[in-house]
Amino acid sequence: MGKHIFFTLMLLFSLVFCFGQGKKDYEQYINIANELKFKDWKKAEFNIQQARKSVSENDVGDFYIEAAKIYSDVNYFDLALDYSGKAHYLFLNKNEEKTAKIDGIFAYIYSQLNDTKRAVSYYKKLLVFYQKQKRKTETIKALNNLGNAYLVLSKLDSSRYYFEKGLASFETYNDPVLKAFVFSNFGKLNFLEGNNIKAENYLIEASDILRKNHIEDNKSNYQVNYNLANFYIETQNPDKALLYAKNVGKYTVANAVSFDNTNYLRTLYRAYQLKKDYQLSTETFKKYDSIRELLNVEEKAVNVERLKVQHDYELQKRLDKIEQDKKNMLYVVMVIILLLIIIISILLLINFRNKAEKLRLEKKLIENREKQLEIDNQMKEKMLVYKSMEQSKIEEIFKSLLEQVNVLKFKLKDSEIDEVSRIINDIKLNTKHDSWGDFEYHFLNIHESFYDNLDRKHPGLTNYDKRLAAMLKLKLSTKEISNLLNVTPKTIENSRTRLRKKMNLTNTKEDLSQYLNEL
Repeated sequence: MGKHIFFTLMLLFSLVFCFGQGKKDYEQYINIANELKFKDWKKAEFNIQQARKSVSENDVGDFYIEAAKIYSDVNYFDLALDYSGKAHYLFLNKNEEKTAKIDGIFAYIYSQLNDTKRAVSYYKKLLVFYQKQKRKTETIKALNNLGNAYLVLSKLDSSRYYFEKGLASFETYNDPVLKAFVFSNFGKLNFLEGNNIKAENYLIEASDILRKNHIEDNKSNYQVNYNLANFYIETQNPDKALLYAKNVGKYTVANAVSFDNTNYLRTLYRAYQLKKDYQLSTETFKKYDSIRELLNVEEKAVNVERLKVQHDYELQKRLDKIEQDKKNMLYVVMVIILLLIIIISILLLINFRNKAEKLRLEKKLIENREKQLEIDNQMKEKMLVYKSMEQSKIEEIFKSLLEQVNVLKFKLKDSEIDEVSRIINDIKLNTKHDSWGDFEYHFLNIHESFYDNLDRKHPGLTNYDKRLAAMLKLKLSTKEISNLLNVTPKTIENSRTRLRKKMNLTNTKEDLSQYLNEL
């Protein structure tokens, strides 16, 4: 068991080691290719191919970027564009940093191939990215490159805008090499605008910056001396033109097949011509022409154009796919939103129905309660009327009995009269004389605000009028009222007529009982 574990661990260690070693080899091959690209191109290209064989799938995009840089440095723009296109396909919308590196390669290639408009579009992308990242050095480089690109397009106002923004950055930032680049290019812009004195000042200032800071960087010294040489050629100063043209040669690889070398030899050839040294001018031109032929510019231009078309097609295809994915996502989102709206609508409808049903039930409950209350009131009213009538009858009976007893009293003996008188007094004591007070007490328990409303609306009514009104509210008939009040029905009719008059209802068709009921 122990042996199996040991062999398993050894196998895993070997795999990890091989993987790490493969990655190390890929980086080593690329580093060697970078060192040899201007010295021995065949060996440099061999190392690029070895790097491709050893690179892992996870690092292939980084390999494409490094290979594209090397090919662009040695002016193999067709291959550089091909590798850049492959890297762009892998990193687009996935890694902003690496996409920016690829955009930089595209911008350089198109500027070298005089496709300046396309180069401008990539430089602008880089500017936006570096400004967003707050990377000062790269931002100034992008501003300088845009200024140069618009210079080539003869859009001098746009060129000045970007150069001046770059110059303004040096108020709070110091980078002598970058400052020399911007000053030199700004001098070139002033020359094209016709301001030779200002142009020369900026060009000389750029050279002084490199000299004072002891900067031996090939690229910056090449560019500054190249711009000075061409300025003095255009302003017809042969000595200075030749001086700076020769200085350009110090910062190029002798006999290298590159655009930098052809530009140097063309400038030197023009300086010799201006100096009227025709022998050296002829020799220099032959070197220039031989390197230009080796560059095979025409054939490369055809290959590059083909790759540009292919790159544009693949990029557009990728963009179309992204756009279609966006549309599909939009459709999915719209469907989800629609489903949510339907679900929410159903829930709202259910909620509305539940609320409506609840309101209906509550309304029905209130109606039932009101109905029950009305029934209870009616029952109480009937009980009140019944008790009142019963009380009235009892009082009538007692009254009749008292009258009969009083008649008999005078027919009895004196000894019996006292006894009868005592009985009469007991009857009187036990008989309620305020039955009407009881009636009103019970009536107000049922209709507590009736008298208040009646007094407020008709303040001149007598107690008798109020009692009659209360009985009419209970919907008692004329006969029932006459029995309760111990008067004739005719009297009640007359009392009703007088009550209507007091309430200003004489000339109306409104029912008196209904009117009182609404109070």
